[in-house]
Amino acid sequence: MNKLIFDNLLTQIKHNKKNILVIGDVMLDQYYFGSIDRISPEAPVPIFSVKDTENKLGGAANVVNNIINFGAKASLVSSVAKDQSGEILLELLKQKKITSNIIFKKNDLTTTKIRSVVGNQQLLRQDFDSTLITLTKLEESKIINKVNKNISVIILSDYGKGFLTQELCQKIIFKANKEKIPVLVDPKGNDISKYKNAFAVTPNKKEALSFTNMGDGVPHEKTLNKLRIQNNIKNIIETNGENGINLYSNECQKRFPAVSPKQIFDVSGAGDSVISSIAVALHAGFNIESSLTLANIAAGTVISKIGTEPVSLEDLKDFFVTNDSSIVSNKIFKLEEMGSKAAQLKKQGKTIGFTNGCFDILHSGHVSYLNEAKKNVDFLILGLNTDSSIKKIKGSSRPIVDQENRAQVLSGLSSVDAIVFFNENTPIKLIKTIQPHFLIKGNDYKVEEVVGHKEIKKWAGEVMLIDLIPGQSSTNIIKKINHSEK
Repeated sequence: MNKLIFDNLLTQIKHNKKNILVIGDVMLDQYYFGSIDRISPEAPVPIFSVKDTENKLGGAANVVNNIINFGAKASLVSSVAKDQSGEILLELLKQKKITSNIIFKKNDLTTTKIRSVVGNQQLLRQDFDSTLITLTKLEESKIINKVNKNISVIILSDYGKGFLTQELCQKIIFKANKEKIPVLVDPKGNDISKYKNAFAVTPNKKEALSFTNMGDGVPHEKTLNKLRIQNNIKNIIETNGENGINLYSNECQKRFPAVSPKQIFDVSGAGDSVISSIAVALHAGFNIESSLTLANIAAGTVISKIGTEPVSLEDLKDFFVTNDSSIVSNKIFKLEEMGSKAAQLKKQGKTIGFTNGCFDILHSGHVSYLNEAKKNVDFLILGLNTDSSIKKIKGSSRPIVDQENRAQVLSGLSSVDAIVFFNENTPIKLIKTIQPHFLIKGNDYKVEEVVGHKEIKKWAGEVMLIDLIPGQSSTNIIKKINHSEK
């Protein structure tokens, strides 16, 4: 899929007035971000010091959230209990302006997953699971009536909490097929017949092995495809982590290689993003293969985020803009994206350093400087002058190397974690957005000469000066080249 096809996708999404209907189990994902600095005096266990908390939509609610972030219309049918988690979920749905039809269940609890996170690592997950939900015949009838000609695609988001019984799944699929609406299923359990006659079922590898009753390491492809044919499922889409996505259909058996993310922070929610992006692509009139290409890109994007964060159109636009230009590095961020990433890193207790410069003709002095800067921080962000800003500062003959190639070379350094272009004379806008712990410059500056030295005090940051290798400069190299040419 190239940018031209992606632009067509956006057009089709915009003009399709139908809804994508998501039916299934919702849950509340709660994140506790903090650090571990000591052992409890009460027992030999670590003390987790909570610095911040965050509530996010999980399960079928996260699927809908992904769809609306893609720009498509979507609605949700599910159930919650009348408890605190249920109230938080409803408020999140309201904030996201998600159209929902929620069935309230008494004497139950809303499924809640609490994750304690240190750095970019989950330390512990606590699950508070709903008891098996029992729907009345009237409630089932109301759900089935939601399947109508105003719907383009249906997603059954099954987390095994009892909302999607085999009987209800089959009734939904039967009516959807009658209305010629494709049904995508994110499955649970070991009985694939529950989803018989669906357009597509999207198990991960573990779920696929459960369907086939085969152990890991044993070839299961033929058995899985046989089950697909037996149950009249048009497509089985097996997600397989870093190995990408496997498609089994009447037309072909094909593997779609994974798209490498910028950095892997959290794989939770990846399955939701995959099925959401497939649904949106089908909603826009794309075929299954083009839909899976988009799904791979979405999966690669979502695992670079913390927690169950939805993928947005802006995320996908960034991917296509980056890959259509000569900037192919996965370390290059836009300002808004960098601000969000910096906020996530701070929640994890990471120290952020910021430095900036032209880096026109990279030399050993640059490399040494950046290595020393990185030693003092967990995450080093480099603000890189654009070509136009360098011309303003150094004259029309500079830069020697254009911004795309400068960024590519700098991206190859392990010391540089992220690069953000800035077009102004100074990076003050970047500094205010990122709010790093350390502003880093060479010792040819004095602290009071460093741009941002006043501002950084507002968030208790510091200016750090790094020793430079004497005599190393791009200007000297350029002068030497010019002299040798005379």
